[in-house]
Amino acid sequence: MDPIIAENLQILQQGIFLLESITNERYKQKQEILTSSIGEHFRHIIEHYELFWNGLNVGHIDYDKRNRNPRLETDRLFAIESMEQYVSLFQTQNLKPEKISISQNYNPNENVPIIPSYTNRELQFLLSHTVHHYAIISILVKLDGGVVSKEFGFSPATLFAKT
Repeated sequence: MDPIIAENLQILQQGIFLLESITNERYKQKQEILTSSIGEHFRHIIEHYELFWNGLNVGHIDYDKRNRNPRLETDRLFAIESMEQYVSLFQTQNLKPEKISISQNYNPNENVPIIPSYTNRELQFLLSHTVHHYAIISILVKLDGGVVSKEFGFSPATLFAKT
């Protein structure tokens, strides 16, 4: 298996493991200090994976087209099911580095840029993006007295450098 696919697979499984260890109440509880919930961060992560997989079918990923599904941020079991679907896709689909275009608009006063990319570059983005949100989720879990694994919220490169 391609290393970047294996890392995405691993990071999704890491999230599932965490979700299986917390309650639904903790999942949707907003922490005043960060004004967001664990569920909101997982929704954001899951929807980026959804955009990636949907974009493969049309050759274009639009990172602004997230559904912002409220069920993903309030129903922990639904989030687990969704992540398991993407785990399954990574395990069964034969992904190869292919050209793809992406768009994401950071300035609504400008035209939306369409940028050439590759599937493996977008997989690298998903990994980095997920680790970033896992770091925030780790803080949210700890603020509520919870525990996360020592790897959670750290990039593989950081963990490698620490050994």
